[in-house]
Amino acid sequence: MNHSLDRTIAPESFQLVDFSLQKPEQYQLPNSCKVFAIKNNAQPILHFSIVIKGGKLVEDVKGTAFLTSKMIGEGVKGMNSAQIHEYLDSYGAIINVSNDLDSFTLTGHCLKRYFGEVISMVNKYLKESEFSEEEFRHIVQVVVQQKKLAEEKTSYLSTKKFRESFYGEDHPFGSTLSAEQILQFSIDDVQKYYNDQIIGAPFEIFISGDFDDSCLKILSDQLGKIEIKKGSAILKYPKFVDKINSNELKIYDAKDGSVQSSIRIGCPTFTLPHNDLEAFSVMNEMLGGYFGSRLMKNIREEKGLTYGIHSSFRNEQNQGYFLIATDVKKELREVATTEIYKEIEKLGNEPISQEELITVQNYMSGNFIMSINSNISLLEVTKGLYKKGLDFDYYDTYVSRIQSVTTQQVQDMVKKYLLGDMLEVVVG
Repeated sequence: MNHSLDRTIAPESFQLVDFSLQKPEQYQLPNSCKVFAIKNNAQPILHFSIVIKGGKLVEDVKGTAFLTSKMIGEGVKGMNSAQIHEYLDSYGAIINVSNDLDSFTLTGHCLKRYFGEVISMVNKYLKESEFSEEEFRHIVQVVVQQKKLAEEKTSYLSTKKFRESFYGEDHPFGSTLSAEQILQFSIDDVQKYYNDQIIGAPFEIFISGDFDDSCLKILSDQLGKIEIKKGSAILKYPKFVDKINSNELKIYDAKDGSVQSSIRIGCPTFTLPHNDLEAFSVMNEMLGGYFGSRLMKNIREEKGLTYGIHSSFRNEQNQGYFLIATDVKKELREVATTEIYKEIEKLGNEPISQEELITVQNYMSGNFIMSINSNISLLEVTKGLYKKGLDFDYYDTYVSRIQSVTTQQVQDMVKKYLLGDMLEVVVG
């Protein structure tokens, strides 16, 4: 019997329908900090994120949240950096620290049987971090070197210039530190941020994997007994930017020796939650969100101007913006920008076929399903919904909401958001 696959026959397809994502179970530690747990015992592994409100918005000195995130994990009471890394390596565990505009986060992964040992180190990170001058100077030099390398790339410089011009250089979303500014920091700046914003600050724990009562007890014993000395940080978000701050809408910064130009074109959008979200998402995908998008077909496939071009939109807390990004040969930048604007106009004003709409909707629905295929992805989805103030059942009707978007709604999104003033930044 021949069991070979006939590749001339397409596999059977079926219509995607709504489905329910697993919801987190909620607990409260003895110090009133919340735990959101997504249980899945398929593997004896745990993934966790510990989130403290604050980040850049509570800095006394701009940049201290970032440098503090780099320093935590480089020393705790009784252990230096090498000893910490050796300790974590012995358990096959990882702990990373990061900061954002409005949060400071510790993330980690470990085998369930070593959860107690790993969380005990998290306890030290939150209570007993020590910053040595030697480690601090090493971190500063590494950061400065990374900054200088990034500043050689037109892609980095164009994105940086776009955000500065869009928001204004003093806006938290637009401001960045130069290498010279980073060198001016002292270890006292970092120590003060740690003392004021990390020690004794309330936190929330998001955890997924093989979680049970024994894990909850470890969290209660190790983190639930941390004395919370203050209320949650009161965050003052900047006013929504509904108009581009730059006096110039077309900015070109030449870069000597560069053979390519990096193009960034964008505009304000909306905050979440918002009724336009699904229709705008479909519009963005159709224009430049995936490999079969209009911008990819024109700028890459037909014109051969670039290896890739992508459109996206980002929703910060109390802010949102849309962005088209690509890199092209220096002498082709004007041709590329002209074609980008043509595609925006065409999408907004010419009829859209039902076939194209269905293709995009099916791609988005399928891509969403593929994106939630692990405990880590479910953890990130849960954390994102909580941060944005959306209900945990938000994605239960996602497929039907995407499938219900019409061609007219897609064009309405173009006319509402993309046919007004656009900020165009080209570097290179």
